Amino acid sequence: MARVRRSGREVQASSAGLRAWARRHAFSLFSSLGNLSRHPLGSLMTVGVLAFALALPLALQVALVNLERIGQQWERLDTLSVFLDTGLVAADVDRLVSRVSSWPEVSTVDPISPEQGMAELSQQLGLTEVADLVADNPLPWVLEVSPRSTAGRGALLMRLDQEAGVANVIVDLQWLERLDAMTELLAQFVWLLGALLALGVAVIVGNTIRLDIQNRREEIEVMALVGATAAFIRRPFLYTGLWYGLLGGLLAWAMVQGGLLILTGPVEELSRTYAERFDLVGPVPEVIFVLVAGSGLLGVIGSWLVVGRSLAAMDS
Repeated sequence: MARVRRSGREVQASSAGLRAWARRHAFSLFSSLGNLSRHPLGSLMTVGVLAFALALPLALQVALVNLERIGQQWERLDTLSVFLDTGLVAADVDRLVSRVSSWPEVSTVDPISPEQGMAELSQQLGLTEVADLVADNPLPWVLEVSPRSTAGRGALLMRLDQEAGVANVIVDLQWLERLDAMTELLAQFVWLLGALLALGVAVIVGNTIRLDIQNRREEIEVMALVGATAAFIRRPFLYTGLWYGLLGGLLAWAMVQGGLLILTGPVEELSRTYAERFDLVGPVPEVIFVLVAGSGLLGVIGSWLVVGRSLAAMDS
């Protein structure tokens, strides 16, 4: 029975200690936010600098995502345009389509008749009466051949060129390869810039906390004289760094979202000229969480390093 009572007291003491720990941290959390509100101009300038530093890599990441979406939405990026002889009739084209479709390296074959080609050309030129102006349709049959993989495109190109009835095979994917290379380079640049600016965020927060410590030096010394522990003195500064980081991350996200709203109209006008609809997408929730949580963590790290050095300097 005595052992049971002892266990109950231990549980109560542990629960009371946990509640006291939570109250201390909650007090430091909200008191640090109140300290920021007492200096609104300086706090806003610090948060603004952090937001600019965080918004740049976020904006580049959003641009990279939208650039990849553009590449995915464009049609026939990996197709071969096979121009047939003008003397071929529909029956000859059907036989050629059936034969090419059976090849293992071919995914799909889309035949385009001269009439369809003329209609597409008229739509692109904005002239609905082009067919009436031309007595004989000079356009040939065209096959849009999609390979199963990009690796065998060269061999497929040679095989198609040797087929009877094929006049010319056109493929111009060099620009797409350049786009892929630029996208990869941009992705590497985003990671590098993000790492550098993350270090900058920690430095900015640390320098701001260092100035705050200098302004409150006498208060800190009095607290140390009356028996305050280093953890008690450090805690509000750590939460101040946390608030700086969180607010900077949220403001950076708001800035990027605002930029996307401003660009929505011009992008719609541009996509309309290409007869395509393209909508800009913002950062996904996972990226927003990483941005805000990561900036808050950087604020805590910067504060921790500066507070530790400052307290050690005061003790020496």
